Amino acid sequence: MKKARFLCLKLDFGFIIALCAILWTPFCIAGIYEQDQEVEHYKMLSTVEYSGQGQFKHQVETTLTVEKDYLSQDKVRYSVSSKDFDLSGIDTNTDRDSHELSFIIDEKSKRISSGGRDLTLLEKVHNYCQNSLQKVTKENIGKTWKQTFDLSSFDYSLPKKLTFTLTAIEENTDTYGKMIAVRALSEPFVIKVVKAQEGMKDVKSRIRAAYLFDSEIEDIYLSISVFEATGDIESSNEKLRHEVATYKTDSKGVAVNMNGLSKDFEKFIRKVGLSSKDTEVVKETPLPRWARSEGLRAAQVGNICAASSCEGAINPVVTVCLPVARTVALQSYSTIVSAGQIGSIGTILAKSIPAMQGMKIAMAPAWAGYGIGTAAHVTGLAGATAGGIAIAENNSNGGGKSRSPVTP
Repeated sequence: MKKARFLCLKLDFGFIIALCAILWTPFCIAGIYEQDQEVEHYKMLSTVEYSGQGQFKHQVETTLTVEKDYLSQDKVRYSVSSKDFDLSGIDTNTDRDSHELSFIIDEKSKRISSGGRDLTLLEKVHNYCQNSLQKVTKENIGKTWKQTFDLSSFDYSLPKKLTFTLTAIEENTDTYGKMIAVRALSEPFVIKVVKAQEGMKDVKSRIRAAYLFDSEIEDIYLSISVFEATGDIESSNEKLRHEVATYKTDSKGVAVNMNGLSKDFEKFIRKVGLSSKDTEVVKETPLPRWARSEGLRAAQVGNICAASSCEGAINPVVTVCLPVARTVALQSYSTIVSAGQIGSIGTILAKSIPAMQGMKIAMAPAWAGYGIGTAAHVTGLAGATAGGIAIAENNSNGGGKSRSPVTP
């Protein structure tokens, strides 16, 4: 009888242990797979311009929220959302609660994975850049060096290689102390465009970018990128231009305090080539197929390569590159409403970031020898909403859907 009672107690104790293990497992898993979370905010300004037989101009301004979840095995999950439109590209009328970009960065391998079709090419380019990427360190400050990416294994339309001249400087700010700015200026490159019955045609292109990081080159405080291309595809002297800028803000969209940036920083940024004026839309036209597809696709690939060069790693520049790429894809089809009369990006930055007020960071738009042209005033696209951005109806605005600028 005693033996039976002992066996019963032993079984009960075993059951309790097993039950505790079952109940405790979810908490253990949560501790392993999601250890901490950070939330950051950025303001993004993006302008797509085209001139040829007519003019196309689309601008957006939005606040991005970036959530970082630190997982096990040195992995970080990023979730990026916009308060003004759906970055995921999913119809907002669906039952899905979250409309955001989500991807994971492996801190060991420095590679990303998203699982999203719209980011396949960008994910591949980011990961491929790691093969030849030179790490940016504090020893680079005050120096100029070269960075080349071999893109020969990618799509025929992309250049075979991209070469950048990089420069790094140190800045002192009142709040954040020392910061590091890195600039990447590409050599001219050619993208290939197929025109019916005429075969392959060349489009001359160039991209320039600059990033302002903390002293450890881990957090982004400001990024600016300018892409320009010119060709004779649908008409003579066609010009495509994409400008984008992001800067760190608080939760209300107000720029963080970067006071202390010097005149050297002003000159440093100016070489990126932000336009001092806007294109005037006299005869509105949709983006031609080559600009919407090959042109903006090359712009986003170039933007990723330039950003990776500036950081010398894959994190955190991906947090601004991928939402920018999705935004441009939506802009190219006018599936989001253009911001009403926001003006040139250089002007907005000078007004919105106290540290940059009074700085002349823009220059004449013909910096690359094939500028987009100048005008004194911007005329918004039809349907633009003054003072803000709204979700627009999905429409291709111009003749037949083509390959998205961010898909292979």
